[in-house]
Amino acid sequence: FNICHIIFQRRMTFLGYFGFACVGVVLLKLGLYLSKYVRSGVSVASLGDWAVVTGATDGIGKGFATELASKGLNIVLVSRTLAKLQDVAGELESKYKIKTKVVVVDFTESQTVYDKVLDGIKDLEGRIGVLVNNVGVSYDHPEYFLEVENLGDVASNIVSLNISSVLNVTRAVMPKMVERKRGAVINISSFAAVGSTPLLAIYAASKAFVNQFSNDLAIEYAGKGVIVQALVPSMVVSKLSKVRSASLLIPSPQTYARSALSTLGLETVTTRSEERRVG
Repeated sequence: FNICHIIFQRRMTFLGYFGFACVGVVLLKLGLYLSKYVRSGVSVASLGDWAVVTGATDGIGKGFATELASKGLNIVLVSRTLAKLQDVAGELESKYKIKTKVVVVDFTESQTVYDKVLDGIKDLEGRIGVLVNNVGVSYDHPEYFLEVENLGDVASNIVSLNISSVLNVTRAVMPKMVERKRGAVINISSFAAVGSTPLLAIYAASKAFVNQFSNDLAIEYAGKGVIVQALVPSMVVSKLSKVRSASLLIPSPQTYARSALSTLGLETVTTRSEERRVG
């Protein structure tokens, strides 16, 4: 009886310690999760006085350009159409009294992107603090892989705009950030990359690349002063989403950008925004 009693006591002691350990782990994780909602993100103004935004004339890209300009940053606008770039540049300069540069790049011609971006920012002498890789493309409508019209061209364009653009623009802009030990690279992914997204296979896979690349780059350069983040929006008003007006659940591009910037430095791959508390 004494031996059984001793064994029982030891088991209860072990279970007690194990229970306390489990509670501790849960409380630690809960604390880390809740801390994201009370800590402040990194101030973009502290990273440099210029930002580069690709796909800057519409949707989320324009939203980021506008929000960054409202915080006093000068903006390098990168996109394909000169007239649209000039319109957005004039709008930002007039409203926020900042400087702009426009760089015309056709991202479908991936072999030219690096040189054009590098040439466009060469006189900024390492003053770029923020890069937003936003340019991207999807299907015209969901479709079975083999039934996508002009599949070869569609696949090539998705790879060029959603993958090659991120690589080429990042390698053009990021070296000076590393040299200064200060900067942020923000890559726009998509909720389509989270889980299975049939009928959007190529697009979803391209955005999964963005998540993986961002996560790994963040680890590589964490000790070099450069923040790398992937944003994973669901529905935001834009030409890509085909949503035309904001609502309680669907933010405008600038609202989304403002919210997303509040997470900078807090989360590496995030679906969260302050207004919409997702993820």
